[in-house]
Amino acid sequence: MFIPIVNKPSDTLRPSSSGISANDWAVLANFWYPVAIAAQIGSEPVAVKLLDVELVLYRCTEGRVTAALDACPHRHVRLSAGTVVDGEIICPFHGLRFNGAGRCTHVPALGPRSNLPPSYRVRTFEVRERHGLMWTCIGDNPAADLPSLPLMSQTAIEELNYLNPEIWPVSAARQVENFIDIAHLPYVHAATLGGDQAAPIKPGRIEQQADSVVMRANYIETSHGVRHCTYTYRVVLPFAIEFKVEVDDDPDFLLESCDLPSPISAHQCKVFQILRYRGTLEDREGLARGLAAVNQEDIVVLSAMTVPDLPLDQHHEIHLPVDNISNAYRGRLRDLGLGR
Repeated sequence: MFIPIVNKPSDTLRPSSSGISANDWAVLANFWYPVAIAAQIGSEPVAVKLLDVELVLYRCTEGRVTAALDACPHRHVRLSAGTVVDGEIICPFHGLRFNGAGRCTHVPALGPRSNLPPSYRVRTFEVRERHGLMWTCIGDNPAADLPSLPLMSQTAIEELNYLNPEIWPVSAARQVENFIDIAHLPYVHAATLGGDQAAPIKPGRIEQQADSVVMRANYIETSHGVRHCTYTYRVVLPFAIEFKVEVDDDPDFLLESCDLPSPISAHQCKVFQILRYRGTLEDREGLARGLAAVNQEDIVVLSAMTVPDLPLDQHHEIHLPVDNISNAYRGRLRDLGLGR
């Protein structure tokens, strides 16, 4: 009911209730993550959650988007329940106004004072717009740049298709591993992708890059006729994937996508997916529906996972040769300092 007198206010951003260890949180907080589709940030504040930290996004002056802690420092009411007027967010409880830098500009109960104390402010974080998404970093030592996604950088925004972001009941790392796991395709996605459940699956070829792990693998899809495909996965650390599908006997076929799970908490992520497909609008819409169906098939299976945390010690699970991409990915996560 009460905060004990001995509990002094903490400057630590990581909530004490977080299921992410302090070490892992400190490592992950310094990366950039997508938190919203840019076109969906309008005149109203938007509540988001990243690494267990509750944030509010709002458009301030000149259309720029700010991310702030979603709590008014006066009585800790959610700012996302308020409104945005003239580029400032207004708390719904007592009307305190905060500008894009988080500084309180007006307290109605104090009248037209202009010398409000510096402590009257809400903590804010830098937001960058790229690939049609809003990205933020909440760490003390942010990475210099966002994940490098050349497949998307080479494409005009109007040529990209955005699936509605969806919350998955697994960690961002588990979602990444699921996406790059080709052995599950003929079982979980028998109805959407197809495949021969009786045929062995050859491990893909692994290439290590400075910021990523790349795998090229062959797969035969059977859901719409037999189609020999080459899948290329580029896993950008810690949680981003560029994916490309090439069809052996159709050089004009083009399918590229990005899978971007943003870590909400230890066992939840918000997944942003962007598609680039050479075809008609009807074709692109059909592909988006197909990918949404694939996602639902995955979510059903992953919801039954009994160990939600991703083991970074290889002795916790058995491994197949086709798991070589997961093993390489886990090794790179260890190199970041995770799991210590």
